Order: sequence, then C-alpha cells, then structure tokens
Amino acid sequence: MTRWLFLIICLSVYLPVIVFAEDDNRTGIRGEIIRVIKPGVFDYQVDGYILRLRAWGVGFPKRGQPGFNDALAFTERILIGSPNSVVIKQEFDLENLKVADIDLPNISTTFSKLSIIQGVGWHNEKESGRYGPFVMAQLRAKRKNLGVWADDFNYFSERLNNHTPFNSPVIPKEIKKQLSLPTMRYWVTGFGKIHRPGCSFYERGRGELSSRPTGEDCRICGGAVGK
Repeated sequence: MTRWLFLIICLSVYLPVIVFAEDDNRTGIRGEIIRVIKPGVFDYQVDGYILRLRAWGVGFPKRGQPGFNDALAFTERILIGSPNSVVIKQEFDLENLKVADIDLPNISTTFSKLSIIQGVGWHNEKESGRYGPFVMAQLRAKRKNLGVWADDFNYFSERLNNHTPFNSPVIPKEIKKQLSLPTMRYWVTGFGKIHRPGCSFYERGRGELSSRPTGEDCRICGGAVGK
C-alpha cells in the first residue's frame, strides 16, 4: 500500500497538467509535450488528443531571421520531457492555436518569462499588456544585451533586413539627380497612335506627350516598342 501511495505522489509531481485560466478550480488534465513545431509553438497530448499550443505573451524570431535556431533549440530543451503545468489564456488565436502560459515548477518560473529573461524572445505587449514580470524581464535582457537584443536586426519589420546591404554604396540625392537619364516621351495622337521621337508624325496634329503611352504603336517608327 505504501509503495502504491509513493508511486501516485511521484506521478502527481512529474506529469504535466493543463488548466483553464477562466476557472482555475477545474481538475487538471494530465498530458505531455510531445513535439515542438517552432519557437514557442508545441503539441500537447492529452488522453489520445493532441492540442497545438502557443506560449502566451512572448514573441520569437521567424525562420530565416537571426536567433531562430537558438529559440527553437531553447524551446525543445526547456519543454520536452520537463514537468510543467499549462494554463489556457485564450481558446484560439488568429492562427487557430490555443494560447497558454506554461509554468515550470522545477525552476520556479514560466516558459514565457524565462524566454524573455534570456533574450531568446521578446515581450509581446499587444497580447499581455504591460504585464509587470515580463516588462522587468525584458529590461534585464536589454541591459545585458542578451540574445535578440545583441543582434542589429529589426524583428518588428516585415522586411528581413532593414539595413542597406554592406556592399551597396550610398549615393547622395544630388548626385542621383545628375546621373538620372531623361525619360523618353512619346507622342500619342487623338486617335491613339503612338509615335517615338524622330518619327515624321511626332508632335504633328492633335495629341499629347506621354512617358507611359497607351494605344497602338506606329508601323513606321515602332511606337513604344520600337523597331
């Protein structure tokens, strides 16, 4: 009897638990994190069902950005095989993922907070607001210039790189104006015929000059296409 009691206590400590934030008195459902999809996104198996969860309040580099591989390895190392309890903060986000806060009892913190403290990710204020523990964690990471804060990279831009390529010279605007070539202007008649400079019909009769003409090209000069 004592042996069975000891076994039950051990299982209650080491098996993960999933709880819903809106009703913390609900009985936890036991499960485990079985795979990591990308930084902060993982599959959680419960009684034969698999839930895809995303860590609450933290953002990570995307594939191809600096720090992505480090964030992926960090997520796998911290979550897979470790005891944890999962609290659902949002049923579904825009990508149809359940948003969860993952508590890590072995190190007395949460996965999101640990990610921010170590600079693996950053505080997603749009989701968690000015949440004090995350705000302080990010300040610490910035002061120490850790992880994403050590990279000269704008993670909040849609572009992969906001900086001018290293081997691309910067040309002053004044010089650009001097180097700019004159734009060819075509003569477009009232009947929609396009004539290029040098054509015998250029600027003859009714019409207008245009650098982006639309209409029918002249058979003699070739119009916008040319001979």
